[in-house]
Amino acid sequence: MSETQLSDQYLYQSSLKSDPEIKVSTTKRVPHVIDLNQGSYQNGVITIDATAQLNGSEGFASLRDAYIMLPNKVSMKYSGTAQTLPANRFFNVLQYFSSSTTGDGYSNTTAFSSSFATTTPSAGASIPNDGLVKRLLANPPNAGTDFSQSWPSLGAASASTTIANQTSRGAFVAGASTANSIMGTWNYMLKIKLVDLHPIFRELDLMANPQIRLRFRVNQGSSFIAVDASKGMTLTSTTLSSGNTCPVMIAASSAGNPMAGVLAASAGFSIAWGAVVNSLEPTVDGTYMPFTTSRFYVPFVHLENPQAIISKPVKKVRYNDCYAQWFYQRAGIGKQSTQHNTYFDLQLSASVKNAKYVVLLPFGEQTGSFASAAVQQFQNPFDSAPWTLHPGSSIRNFNVRIGSSQTFDISHDYDFHHFTNEVAKIGAINGDLTPDLVNCLLDYQTWSLTNRVLIADVSRLTEKDVPQSIQIREPMPVVRAYTDTMSSTLTFGKHKSKTIEKVYSSDPSYCRWLSHQNRFTDLENDPIAQSLHIKFGNDDGSFIMTWGKYNNRTIKQIQTNDPNYLDWLSKNDFVKTKCPKLKAEIDVLLN
Repeated sequence: MSETQLSDQYLYQSSLKSDPEIKVSTTKRVPHVIDLNQGSYQNGVITIDATAQLNGSEGFASLRDAYIMLPNKVSMKYSGTAQTLPANRFFNVLQYFSSSTTGDGYSNTTAFSSSFATTTPSAGASIPNDGLVKRLLANPPNAGTDFSQSWPSLGAASASTTIANQTSRGAFVAGASTANSIMGTWNYMLKIKLVDLHPIFRELDLMANPQIRLRFRVNQGSSFIAVDASKGMTLTSTTLSSGNTCPVMIAASSAGNPMAGVLAASAGFSIAWGAVVNSLEPTVDGTYMPFTTSRFYVPFVHLENPQAIISKPVKKVRYNDCYAQWFYQRAGIGKQSTQHNTYFDLQLSASVKNAKYVVLLPFGEQTGSFASAAVQQFQNPFDSAPWTLHPGSSIRNFNVRIGSSQTFDISHDYDFHHFTNEVAKIGAINGDLTPDLVNCLLDYQTWSLTNRVLIADVSRLTEKDVPQSIQIREPMPVVRAYTDTMSSTLTFGKHKSKTIEKVYSSDPSYCRWLSHQNRFTDLENDPIAQSLHIKFGNDDGSFIMTWGKYNNRTIKQIQTNDPNYLDWLSKNDFVKTKCPKLKAEIDVLLN
């Protein structure tokens, strides 16, 4: 053997030596804490209190590895007409444009690309969307006698139910095809990691005696789907009792798809989803679940040498948080024939600290694109696939302002022509045309139907020493006025098709009556409810003037500001003869 050793020989011989085993922990256990709901899950809010249950436990808890196990149930029910077959074991999606077997939304709800159509659904994307296929692959195992294939992993019909119960991963249970019966139920066991709920849990790795209280909201709601004579599906309504999105997809009913041969002509059906229970099946059923509560699991490990943690127990954590806000009808309605859609301008507070990015996710505007059901795109079971944004959406002059500083000094209307030029510049570095454009892999149709987002880097505009307080607000109107938009237009009653502002100017008493109705209680998402709350949130209940210099003021407000005016009104002949109700209330107030 040579006395000298080359470097490559040394590295090779070193790689043959096994590294010494590093032993960090001795044992590990995973205790759990049950929620405080006590069987009540209809409102979709789940509370888990672990402020005392984990105290005194041996070892160190890792919240970074902690998770929640949540039973989730999706049910499908027939209407008054019997269907052809029970629901298929595949998982399902819906939406509503023109009625068709693939639904009436933008998303592809077909499982195979051979079923794609360029004309149905109307204005729908004809490029593949793998959101449905991913959900089909994530289906729970079958339970019942409907499973006849003798797969080694599931067994035949008699074994599938037993295997589903033993694995405790949930199950699909086929129902009946008779009228007003459950046509199928999907039972899921969801594992939700804490790091997916908030990024701060990535930094809370090991600690003794953790104290934590969790309160989170789960999607809970239902949708009703109408079916016409040709078995075309149309979304009628979606009701959300908890959450803002629809997590359910209903597959196409055309040949070769999961819902093929299931639906009967002119026979509608409904779907419901929720934690443990839903509106169609409100009773807790533990047949296919290992437990009927949500549970919080926290791993505890016993360290070989915990001295390093004990000597330095203080840990400074930095993490990136995220804030989301829905801007309604801010980028125009419908199609523009001469230009891109209306521009979007976002104003942030000047006190923003360490803001990194602003991401704009465009969705379809329901008042200008969809049919009868007034449901947003992300609340629609036809469009609930992940990343199902508005296909071909275009927003011009996107800009973000922080204080008085703008992210972009010059805004461009970015279109396919600009995009090809950018790709050509990159290809020019290699001295050749880009093969993507030559081979038509980046064609105009793909560009037009791509679900794309807009991103603004605002990190250079923020000062790290400014106190952190992000306030997102809408600036002065930057879109053209839409006096007849659905967001503030009444769709019922004697003032149907009028905006709430027009009704208030002509008939404030009717608006006061509306403010006391239960249908206008969603102050977060309903513009009509917001307008009524502003006007009648502190209403004193007295008569509202509809004319004169104190128009839209109550007589109690007038008495506070100008009592002489009320005295003049009580003696006025016009008020005595034409406004007897006003005269009577003024007399009661003055006397």
